[in-house]
Amino acid sequence: MEVRYVLGTYHEIILKGQNRGFFERKLLANIKRALAGLPVASVTIPSRVVIAFSEDVPWAQVQARLATVFGLAGLIPALWAGRTYEELERAVESRLHTFGGESFAVRCKRSDKRFPLTSEDIQKKLGAFIKARTGKQVNLTNPDTVVRVYVQSDGLYLSLGEAPGPGGLPVGTSGKVLVLLSGGIDSPLAALLTLKRGAKVEFVHFHSAPYTSEASIRKVEELVRVLARYQGQARLTLVPFGEFQQEVARLAPERLRVILYRRMMLRVAERIARRHRCLALATGESLNQVSSQTLENLAAIDRVAHMPVLRPLVGLDKQEIIDIATRAGTFEISILPHQDCCSFLQPLHPATRTTPKACEEAEKPLDVEDWARRLQHQAQSRQLAPLPWDS
Repeated sequence: MEVRYVLGTYHEIILKGQNRGFFERKLLANIKRALAGLPVASVTIPSRVVIAFSEDVPWAQVQARLATVFGLAGLIPALWAGRTYEELERAVESRLHTFGGESFAVRCKRSDKRFPLTSEDIQKKLGAFIKARTGKQVNLTNPDTVVRVYVQSDGLYLSLGEAPGPGGLPVGTSGKVLVLLSGGIDSPLAALLTLKRGAKVEFVHFHSAPYTSEASIRKVEELVRVLARYQGQARLTLVPFGEFQQEVARLAPERLRVILYRRMMLRVAERIARRHRCLALATGESLNQVSSQTLENLAAIDRVAHMPVLRPLVGLDKQEIIDIATRAGTFEISILPHQDCCSFLQPLHPATRTTPKACEEAEKPLDVEDWARRLQHQAQSRQLAPLPWDS
């Protein structure tokens, strides 16, 4: 199917007060970014979002791109049906051959109250017209075909179908968050859910090269490029972590290694976040998913942070995480084999319950503040463009 018009609905933005215009402007800008390269004629909000193309474009292509625009609750490929009821009838008549089954119903939403016919008037009148032309029966409970009409200040639209949007809030309306990104399944999804709440994201990746291969670096670069489709160009900061891990393995109790790694990651990430004006950190940890993610361990890790640490996956189980990551396009990349810093010098029996005091005692030989400064200065940042849509 090819389309010339697409209507977009939104929910949460409607609840905003005097700053609603700010959210709508961000939404329009994000739509234009996502559709860059397509023949977009205009993107406006007379009541719903109206995307007009200068020529017919494949609906599947448009839908895939708009699925990355948070803030859109529903997507409606549409036919412009003029400005009068008579023009609407002619538009419907041109589509009668597509109506399947033996019954139909007309549903009308009239946001422009100046239109001379009410929604009920249009439903009754258009229903009688369709019945006379096709002989099909009206069935308001369980129709084979639903004819949807939208009456707006810019004209009338006839729906050609409906698809769910990604929901959430427009990216760029909630500040900026630094995401600790590994090459696994969880942290890319944490970034996606952070984006869904309107935040722009930057990324930091801790790697153990040259002690391990650079496979994790290549993976996170690919993941960042997929996630950049949701916001545009993204910054990735790479931190060499292998020397610190060797120091921990040499001087600290084995069972606390992972906890001490994570505490240092937060220290360094916070320094990078403040440099880049991020207001919070985000991680892919989910409560009790692995031994290091017990509530006691998370509390001990968070003790070193002086800004909010968001964990968007905390209420999701593994299958839910996999399902969402698959739809987002990150799962297939995440399952490619690699050795990341979390598996480098992994203890055989990690602590499942520790305390901040125990961690502080274990860190005394390490000079953690000096390590945090060194790692921050060794970090390297790069800008990554979104993955092209034809990839």
